[in-house]
Amino acid sequence: MKTFKQFQEGIKTKLAIGGLMALPFAMQKIKDKFDPIGNKRKEFQQKKKEKYEKQSGTQGQGYFD
Repeated sequence: MKTFKQFQEGIKTKLAIGGLMALPFAMQKIKDKFDPIGNKRKEFQQKKKEKYEKQSGTQGQGYFD
């Protein structure tokens, strides 16, 4: 049987591990929202991909995927 102190330490440990595991996800979301250069590059590449697919008649089979 655990003591109250051991129980609290276990909760703190689990919260700390959960926070560390969520950190990469949170950082990716921040980067996606506040990365203007990356967002512009994605838009440019998407337009290029659509133009190429329209010209070649292919879809989802090329360099841009």
